[in-house]
Amino acid sequence: MAGASVTQDVPYRALNGWLALSIAIPCLVLAALTFLGGGVLVLGRGSVGPAFLLVSVVALVAGIVLLAGLITLKPRQAAVLTLFGRYHGTIARDGFWWRNPLTAVARVSLATEAQETKIITVNDLMGNPITIAAAAIWRVQDAARATFDVGSYHDFVSLQAEAALRNIASTRPYDHEEAENVGDEAGDAKRRLAEKATRVASLRADRDAIHADLIAELGQRVAVAGVVVEDVRITHLAYAPEIAGAMLKRQQAGAIIAARRQIVEGAVAIVRDTIRRLEQPEDGHSGILFDDQGRASMAQNMLIMIVGDREATPVVSVGTKP
Repeated sequence: MAGASVTQDVPYRALNGWLALSIAIPCLVLAALTFLGGGVLVLGRGSVGPAFLLVSVVALVAGIVLLAGLITLKPRQAAVLTLFGRYHGTIARDGFWWRNPLTAVARVSLATEAQETKIITVNDLMGNPITIAAAAIWRVQDAARATFDVGSYHDFVSLQAEAALRNIASTRPYDHEEAENVGDEAGDAKRRLAEKATRVASLRADRDAIHADLIAELGQRVAVAGVVVEDVRITHLAYAPEIAGAMLKRQQAGAIIAARRQIVEGAVAIVRDTIRRLEQPEDGHSGILFDDQGRASMAQNMLIMIVGDREATPVVSVGTKP
């Protein structure tokens, strides 16, 4: 066990602590009784007095050794043992145990922990500065690695989480809108970057894909510390303050254009249906026949009424019947 690699847990065969305690207490009682008996015999010049004192010392040492080796572990807690500077094994079971009292004990929590990165500023794939933060859910899987292979596994996970977040954010676009709107007048480098941005997941719209990438990225980085990543979620995402106003106006403009497009499409459908129904005979009545100019005038006035922001008073021309 002394020659085992410190990069993986080696189970330590600890003894039952209650058994050790049940032996230690009688040893201490025996040490006290033999010490008193030996002292009386020595004072009385008995020949067996020194033997009693020797038994007392041995029993006392045995009791102290047994008590010194007792250790209690809580659920989801491990104890990493070292003997004279060398890894000696790991106790990963909760309970009351006895180990070699000469071994040093380093306790490691195996419970699931949550850690949130600070809000960082980074340029996305299109070069826009954004602010982003994430929360990671992780736990120690290998207590020996967490103890020996890194200085502080909490600090290590924190730094690697920030590094993984920076890497993912810098290789993904904030959204696909800017990349899709890059025109032919842009340079070759800009167009190639836009093409690449449309092929990868965006930070804002494709959260599930981004979370999977973050889990894989961070898991690979912290594996050396014996840590396994269970989940990573983005908790904050926004444009940096210096461009937030401009980006907000762009998003508002896009929303207005999309709304106008939907209104116009609906208005055109209404106009077509209205003219068709007016020209179609119904209930024995002949329909109204429009000439081309009449249709155009009807369509124009109806579109003004439907699409316009203000009340309109159009003059509707229905044309003449041939």
